Amino acid sequence: MADQRSHKRQSRKEDAYLEVTIDDAEGGYIQKVIACETVDLSQRGLKIYMSEPVEQGLISEILVEISGEQGRFFLTTEVKWISPTGDDGWYFAGFEIFDAENTDFESWSRMVDQRAERERKEP
Repeated sequence: MADQRSHKRQSRKEDAYLEVTIDDAEGGYIQKVIACETVDLSQRGLKIYMSEPVEQGLISEILVEISGEQGRFFLTTEVKWISPTGDDGWYFAGFEIFDAENTDFESWSRMVDQRAERERKEP
């Protein structure tokens, strides 16, 4: 599969929380939060390690907590792909991050850029 990324990925293991809305048996909706871990990240994408499958094409909110001074980022994402990891019941998923209103996209982008700059300067 050809690499279609437009931004360089940075390896980073951080906590993430994916919010999904699912249909219940009675025709209503249930809000659910899935605890995940990032594998790598960029301005426009995340690779996530997660314990539950989600549908490709799902648009959802995700909270990424970056350790240290950077903080918490609420982002709107779309699941671009998902595949089993080989560990029973665990999955890798690729998410595209959108520049959406009422999200932390701008501060997320700055944080990713600053981290990339620091990595370039390290010997």
